[in-house]
Amino acid sequence: MKKLSRKNRIIFIITFFLFIAGLLSVASYNLFPLTFPIQQIGLKTPLAVTAAPIASLHKPIKIVFAGSVENANTVPVKTEFSGTLSEIYVIQGQAVQSGQPLFTVEVSAKPFTASEGEISQTTEASQQAKANYENALKEFNRYQKLYEIGGIPRRQLETAAARLQEAQRNLSNDPYLSAGSGNTEPFVGPVTVKAPIDGIVTGLSVTPGKTVQAEQQLLSLGSGHEMEVVLPIDQQDLYLVHLGKQATIELSSQTIAGQVSAIYPEIKDNQVSVFRAHIKLGNSTPGLLELGMPVAVRIDTDQSALVFAIPTVSIFQDNQNRSFVYIAMEGKAVLQQITPGETIGELTEITSNLPQEGMVITSNIQEIKNGVSITVIK
Repeated sequence: MKKLSRKNRIIFIITFFLFIAGLLSVASYNLFPLTFPIQQIGLKTPLAVTAAPIASLHKPIKIVFAGSVENANTVPVKTEFSGTLSEIYVIQGQAVQSGQPLFTVEVSAKPFTASEGEISQTTEASQQAKANYENALKEFNRYQKLYEIGGIPRRQLETAAARLQEAQRNLSNDPYLSAGSGNTEPFVGPVTVKAPIDGIVTGLSVTPGKTVQAEQQLLSLGSGHEMEVVLPIDQQDLYLVHLGKQATIELSSQTIAGQVSAIYPEIKDNQVSVFRAHIKLGNSTPGLLELGMPVAVRIDTDQSALVFAIPTVSIFQDNQNRSFVYIAMEGKAVLQQITPGETIGELTEITSNLPQEGMVITSNIQEIKNGVSITVIK
């Protein structure tokens, strides 16, 4: 019995050690699956992506001005003489340039009689009156162009206009032009009126053969639109904003093409305080603009600046509308927040700093997570 107990003790001891060994084996087996995925993460195949370097491009520089919608200005064109309208060289809606003939009036006047001596003196005076009128007209046309580009103040243009009106009155009241060479019959002579400014013919309501009176308005020159956009500009911006310059009127829903049609200085306290640029509107949706409406006007300066840009497809946003990209650096995808600027073609300007040595990932953006291993496909 004692001998049997001793064997039992030996068996018990052996069984105990086997039990311990079994527990160790089970523990080792259970731990193995926990460590296996960790080892597998490090050994997982890197994600294949495409990437592009940070590019640089020349971005056109544009200036945005604050303007407003106003009634379009028109310049009335009158005849200074009574007579018959013999010719009209333009039609409604036609664009004309300064100095272009508009119409011709066959001037009629009252009879006038004069002696030979009076005729000689009057002839010389009449020639001088005609020369004065032609010179005044040339001066006014020249000053009008200078005024439109801001080269002279409005007062100087008004002075030239007053001289032209005076010369026109002297010419229309000239007795020799009215009587001819001493005849008692009324003198009839053609006078051609030319466009004082560039513009579009509006308000043309007469036809050849009609009788017209002095100071009668026959047509107007303007932008051809009921409304235009007017924006104030400083003197230093005149070299950027000039006649004929294309402009874009920006609204909340769309844009409207326009063109600078006139520039006038605004005089306060005998000084030019600001210049006002008038934008002729292109085709627009009826009812889109209203008088007094504030608008933004973008004008290209014909200059450019070097900026950094990345492919637009590489940019994505989070639920807070923040913009991000993934940068490929040392085999990893690194999340980087950015501040995008203007989109130019397939590239978007970047106004924030990015690592210059990095490549911007352009594919599989939705599958990437920050820090994941990647392989850049060339």
